[in-house]
Amino acid sequence: MAQTPAANRESPATETVSDPDRFPPVGIAEITQLAELAEDLLERARNVALEPSHAKELRKWNAAEVAALLGMSDDSFRRRLNKKIPDFPQGETVNGRRLFTLEDIHNLQAILGLRPRRDPAIDKSIVLALANFKGGVAKTTSSVHLAQYLCLRGYRVLLIDLDAQASLTQLFGILPHTEVPETQTALPYFEGERLGSENWTGTLRSAIRKTHWHDLDLLASNLAFYGAEFSIASRLASEEGFNFFTVLANGLETVKQDYDVVIMDTAPSLSFVNSNALYAVDGIVITMPPAMMDLQSAGLFFRWLVELVQLFNQVGSEKVYDFLAILMTRMKANDEVHQTISSWIRTRFPKFTISAPMLETAVLQKIGPDILTAYEVKSYEGDSRTFERAMQAMNLVNAEIEGAIQNVWRRARQAKGEPAYRAAAS
Repeated sequence: MAQTPAANRESPATETVSDPDRFPPVGIAEITQLAELAEDLLERARNVALEPSHAKELRKWNAAEVAALLGMSDDSFRRRLNKKIPDFPQGETVNGRRLFTLEDIHNLQAILGLRPRRDPAIDKSIVLALANFKGGVAKTTSSVHLAQYLCLRGYRVLLIDLDAQASLTQLFGILPHTEVPETQTALPYFEGERLGSENWTGTLRSAIRKTHWHDLDLLASNLAFYGAEFSIASRLASEEGFNFFTVLANGLETVKQDYDVVIMDTAPSLSFVNSNALYAVDGIVITMPPAMMDLQSAGLFFRWLVELVQLFNQVGSEKVYDFLAILMTRMKANDEVHQTISSWIRTRFPKFTISAPMLETAVLQKIGPDILTAYEVKSYEGDSRTFERAMQAMNLVNAEIEGAIQNVWRRARQAKGEPAYRAAAS
């Protein structure tokens, strides 16, 4: 007797008994309740992670860690401490260990001449964006770790959240939709003096807040920031001669001299806001996992960027970025497909690809519930070798981007015949 093809065989009968009270119809009242429940859950999770103060407090560094940050041996640093040099931060002794705050570290860098030497009269502030209009490519993770790395190195950094989902803002222990008013985002500046008359201050400075990191400030975001898209559309229709992509650049002119580096975390979208970001920046870091879908998305991003720059050039001087870098993210070290595609990328874009990839690591997943970044981890509860590998990869990536920033200052000084820029000691 002939066998029935597998594709044509009937599946075993199954009977599903559904609870009539589950998955009910949903209207505006139910959706509102869901939103409130989600916000309450997020607040509870934040408060548990940040007990007892419910606010993030930055770790302190021991003498050996500080010595490494200063590029000194542990013995050399301790000898300097023992000399009791005037104004030389001594830290505090806790349980027999000497600990230093980030502000102590910055003061030590200044005394030892190790803070990056950006002369405001000669060297411009560097504005850069981590961008790609595909989600899940580690823009936010890369942005916050780059900002914190540069801060540890002694730079004054402004971090800007341009995504209404506000994941970056949440990494600072801030509940964006309940603790960030619209006036503490960039929204009023996108609305402009006419639309946002009640909140208009004429500067982004009024929206910037200090963080638990010394010399790392934040321009936060929240869901209301999505209204920036509609505000720009309205201004395009009502303001004669309005260049929609220059708003953010104009706002940054009011604050960027306060910082050495400004870093923008962009939303995964084609948008008016992202167009503003790409006009305002000096450098672009494109985050891209080594996978086929991400490779395709990156190609489309480049095409969009071509169209944008053509638009920028029509209304002003030629737009030339000081640097563009491709950062491979979420790289799996033993994945054959990742290795193959990453080799293609390095071969095709040798001058633009950051040498070290940002590894896919269990470290970030493990510390996520505690709302920590890798640079905030005081004691890692896991395999120390895994943590060390993750930190080494992250430091290599961020050091290469730091080098690109310093090269901008070097080239500009050479063009002006100014004394050579000297980077901080490694």
